[in-house]
Formats: sequence, structure tokens, C-alpha cells
Amino acid sequence: MTGEANGGEPTLRRWGLREIVQSVIGLTLAACLLVFGLPRVADTTWAEILTLLRQVPPGRVLIMGALTLTGLYCYTYTLTGSLPGLSHFRALMVNAAGSMVSNVLPMGGPLGVALTYAMFRSWSFTRRAISTALVVTSVWNLMTRLALPVLAVLVVVFGPVDVPDPVMVGAAIGAAVGGAVLALFVLVIYSSTVSHAVGRSLGRFVGLFSRRVRSSQALDQLIQDQRERTGTIVRRRGAQMTLGLTGMFSFFFVLYVVAARTVGLDLSVPHLFTAYAFRQLLTVVAITPGGLGVTEVGTAGVLVSFGAEPAAASATALLYAIFTHVLEVPLGLLAWFGWTRSRRRHAARAAAGDAEDAEAPPSAPEGS
Repeated sequence: MTGEANGGEPTLRRWGLREIVQSVIGLTLAACLLVFGLPRVADTTWAEILTLLRQVPPGRVLIMGALTLTGLYCYTYTLTGSLPGLSHFRALMVNAAGSMVSNVLPMGGPLGVALTYAMFRSWSFTRRAISTALVVTSVWNLMTRLALPVLAVLVVVFGPVDVPDPVMVGAAIGAAVGGAVLALFVLVIYSSTVSHAVGRSLGRFVGLFSRRVRSSQALDQLIQDQRERTGTIVRRRGAQMTLGLTGMFSFFFVLYVVAARTVGLDLSVPHLFTAYAFRQLLTVVAITPGGLGVTEVGTAGVLVSFGAEPAAASATALLYAIFTHVLEVPLGLLAWFGWTRSRRRHAARAAAGDAEDAEAPPSAPEGS
């Protein structure tokens, strides 16, 4: 989705009919899940849900807004750790703009990556540094979302939480997958034997579907090069990136608890954490923009299975989504607008400088 214009300036492909149709279909599916699926799964009505949402006091709105912004700022430590030289302000811009794209388009992840790449390139970061940052942050995000069910299983097994069998099975599957992905990533980073085996296996598999991959050796070499750069970032900045994601998900969980208490949902904190972990696992299934609709219906169903009042469970899921999905759209538009304006000003200054150089008389030779 990105390209290089003349002079190396990154550009984004304009939206065409395909992207518009995808967006409409995805948002329509999300709306249908919310409008029809949510009250049906939770066994409530929209009148009951809206009654609770209308009672949210302005003070709680400010608190939840502050928690959302704080969580987003924590994530800038992950981004600045993955890309040395990136400022926290620019990291916040990239996160807001990329999340906005992901929340508008189904399977919007690739477009979010394209926008992130274009923004990084416009700030003069090298392609190698950007590719490493994109790989590391993607893996870190995925592992964190898969690690949360592992913690949820520990809470269920060792804590005072009694959950239905389907939720327990789902959390256990998520924990198993998360543990396997984490173990594989660690082995690829720190074991040359495993990384070569993975590279050759992927090369043979991808070669069956892509003519561009002529041999498994080519992909293996690419993986080894990426492994070396990724390993350097992980060793030097792994703790910072982990703390950034931990901070973000921690503040978002506090936001989840505040949303629940605001609408009168009185489940225990361990129950809420289990539902929150299940919600993060559902975001991996991106069949709608940002998982919108899927996560709310799934989370409300889990809360109801824990014994929560149906309308309060649904209102909790919606109130959390308003701040983590809907609020990111205007923030992303603001970030995108600021970035495009800065690019235009930079291009205008560069063009004016070239014009002045062309009009300036040639300097006299020394000694004349």
C-alpha cells in the first residue's frame, strides 16, 4: 500500500472502490452484531442498555478518557523501544493513526502497517530499521494478547473464580496457543538451529503459492537477517517494550473495571479480569474492523455467564468499546491531519529552497 515517489517521498495509495466496499461490509457486519446479536446473546433489550449508558456521569467520562489516553501514551514506550530515535509524540501520532485505520477497515492491519511505514519513512528512518520495528511490535502485541489468557487460567485455577466450562476451555486454548507462540519466538531468536529450520520450512511452504520465492534458502536468509536485527532490539529494548505494553493493558483493564462499576456491574475483579483477557483474545480474530461487534458480544456473553445482570454486562462492553474504539477514530484523524500538514510544509520549504538556489547568482571564484 506504500510506494516511493520521486525523491524517495513515501506515498499512500488512494482508497478505491474495493477499500470502500470492504469498509462498508465490515462496519455493517459490526453494526448487525451490536444491534441484533448483543441483546440476543445477553438476553436483554436496547432500552435497558441505553438507560444505563445515559446515567454515566460526566466525571466518570473524564476519568475514562484520561485512562484511555494514559494507556495509549504507555504504548509509545513500546514503539520508541522498537525504533531508536523515535520521539514519544511521533509514536503517539503513529499509534493513533494506525489504530484509526484498523478500526475503520476489516482486516485493516495491513493498511495500518502501510500508514505506519509511510509516516516512519517521512521522518527519515531507514527501511531496515522500520521493518525490524514492525516485526518486533507485531510479535510483542500478539504475544501479549495471547499471554493474557494464560494469566486468566492462573486466576481461574488458583483464585476465587468459578467459571463455566466453555469459558475455561477457551481460556485454556488461548493459553496453550500463547505459550506455544511465545516459546517458538524465543527459540527462533536465540537458537540458530531452530531459526534455520523455521526458515527452510516456511520457504518450502510459501514457495508452493508464490513464484517470487524460488527456494527455501532465499527466505531462510531473509529470516536470518531479520533475526539478527530483531535479536539486537529485543536484547537492548525488550524490557522497555514489555513495560510499555504492560502499562497500556493495565490502564485499559482499570478502564474496564471503571466502566463496569459505572453501569452498576458488581462482579469481582478476578471475574472482570477473566472477561477482559477473553476480550483481548477475541481481538486477534479480526473479521470486523478492530474486532468491533465480535468482542462486545463475546465479552457480554462471558459476563452474563459469570452471573452479571444482562443489561449491565452489555453496557460495560459498549462503554469500554466507546473509549478504546470510537475515541481512537477522531484521535487518529487528528494525527493523520497533523502529519499530512507537516509533510506539505516540509515539501513547500524544500521547493522554496530549491527555487532560491536556482535564482541565486553564481559565486565569484576565490581570488578574483
